[in-house]
Amino acid sequence: MRPLLIAGLLAALGCGDDGGGPPDHVRVHPRIVGVRSSEPQLPGTALVLTVANRDALAAAPRLSFETEGETFDLVPRDPSVDAVWGYELTAAIFESVGEGRHAVTLTLVGETPQGAPLRSDPFDYELELATDIAFTIDGAPSGSVFRNEPAVLSGSGFLEPAEGTMVARFTGDFTPEGGSAAPVSAELAVTQAEPGDRSRGLVVLGTELGGSMPGAFEGTVTLEATLAGRVPMTTEPIATTLRFQPPAIFTLEPAVAPLEHLVLVRGGGFLGGNPDELTLVQLEGTFTDPVGGMQAVDEELVLEWRDGETLIWVLGSQPVGQRLVAELFGDSAGTFEGSMTPVTFAGDTELSGSAAPITLTLSPVTQVVWVRFLPGFYESLPLFGLAAAAGELEERVAERIESIYAPWRVDVRLERPTDVSDAGYATVELGGPDPNGLGLFGYDNSPGKDVGNLRLFDAIGGENAETQEDGFPGYGGVFVESMLMWSSHPEIPTGDVGPNPDPLFDEIFDPVREEPATAAEVAGSGPRAAVVARAVNALAAAIGETTAHELGHSFGLAAPFGASTVFHNAGDREGCLMDSGSARPFGERAAQSGFATSQICGESATYLDGILGEP
Repeated sequence: MRPLLIAGLLAALGCGDDGGGPPDHVRVHPRIVGVRSSEPQLPGTALVLTVANRDALAAAPRLSFETEGETFDLVPRDPSVDAVWGYELTAAIFESVGEGRHAVTLTLVGETPQGAPLRSDPFDYELELATDIAFTIDGAPSGSVFRNEPAVLSGSGFLEPAEGTMVARFTGDFTPEGGSAAPVSAELAVTQAEPGDRSRGLVVLGTELGGSMPGAFEGTVTLEATLAGRVPMTTEPIATTLRFQPPAIFTLEPAVAPLEHLVLVRGGGFLGGNPDELTLVQLEGTFTDPVGGMQAVDEELVLEWRDGETLIWVLGSQPVGQRLVAELFGDSAGTFEGSMTPVTFAGDTELSGSAAPITLTLSPVTQVVWVRFLPGFYESLPLFGLAAAAGELEERVAERIESIYAPWRVDVRLERPTDVSDAGYATVELGGPDPNGLGLFGYDNSPGKDVGNLRLFDAIGGENAETQEDGFPGYGGVFVESMLMWSSHPEIPTGDVGPNPDPLFDEIFDPVREEPATAAEVAGSGPRAAVVARAVNALAAAIGETTAHELGHSFGLAAPFGASTVFHNAGDREGCLMDSGSARPFGERAAQSGFATSQICGESATYLDGILGEP
């Protein structure tokens, strides 16, 4: 069975009668560390918050806005925790406090994932409220451009979306290459070129300016703006000439990438922002595999359109036998040399650009791992006396995992990967108590033994409804709080069984449990710096080792050449990561002096050599 058991089937670990989560002194509070907004602030201006410890909240919270004795509640534009938290100033604020400079106090008000109320510390800020603003334009794009190229307007008064509407009106003639001039009058939406900056606006030079063919637009640009509830205002026109080029491909970024990674096709003139627009690429050339075998490639690819300058090429994979290969090339590594030609479609109009020479190296499979730290992880740190080590422990945990998998292509990340497809990275969640109520250190709840590591996308965490072969509950991850059961005084519910207390655990952690470590001590200052460092390193090592073990299950370990129901090494060999939990003492997991170094042993190492090779 795969879980790291430190106890048999225990009674459910203390949920508490009120269901309200841990006491307030244990919770990690969100903290406002910065605010961005356009000046002056108008009705609808967004206050965009930079917030530390966002994961402490179940969703984007309300913002309490207090000024001159009055309090207003603002709701987030997007309730997702992963979103940028923006709060729009309401008309009621302006009606109540009036225009001018005002000192304000901002406080986030929300709930923990467990449903307990949570507030941030107050954050002081100053606003300059106004109900009107002047608009000017003194510079417009000109010269050689591509379709869907972003172009900058300079001037003043550029609006945010909720403050009103703003468009740039292009009026003039478009003359396609080899054709006759035709009149054009088009409105292009204007946004701020940089959020919070009213001096520069951005327009996208789409097919509204004469269609999709190459040619020249000659005419004027006028800025038209309407504040909410106000009369539209128009600036004086300024002249411009735009010479549109056919679509082109410039580079691949990166030019070397493994399966399921994203390759950005950079260029200009890509269409795809409207329902009747599309860009595809024609790929022609030769793919050479690692042993010199060659095959001709002639494919038409529909890539994901990001914008007029970027297409996203996912190096998609598929299993063949016990290995992953590229859907396009039929191998897991090799080099493509040839050309890529962009072809755009706008309605019935098709336009081909020039073929661009490219070289793409498909590097061997890399397992990307996102180590995700949940709020429960941070809520458990005070129980170890190491709440002040939040922000330091995460890096140490990643380093421990990387050290164990150093001989192989395992790429550990602390942020959600953005350069890999959703099918290209595994996720392992690190929380606090074991939600299964079994006192587990960790549990891999991915479906079945993945020999060959054909699933790069395993999720170790959350609930998995699929029945597990070992019959254990389906909530997976790494459960940090259970490690307190090594203590002679764990101070958490443990039931009647568990691992034997290890005096080494109390030797390391009692000093900081009795007197919690400070941020200065974690940073290396003070007479207790060495004691605190030992505790931080030991906890990070034990968490990292446990995480590496659960990842080993996800990779198809242990006994990869054995039965599909075998998940741990037979017997007990010192330092072997995939031994069962009882065979890996605390000192070994915590990388303490005098204990064996954690490593992948025997046939498991040989197996990883075959699927994840050398870095």
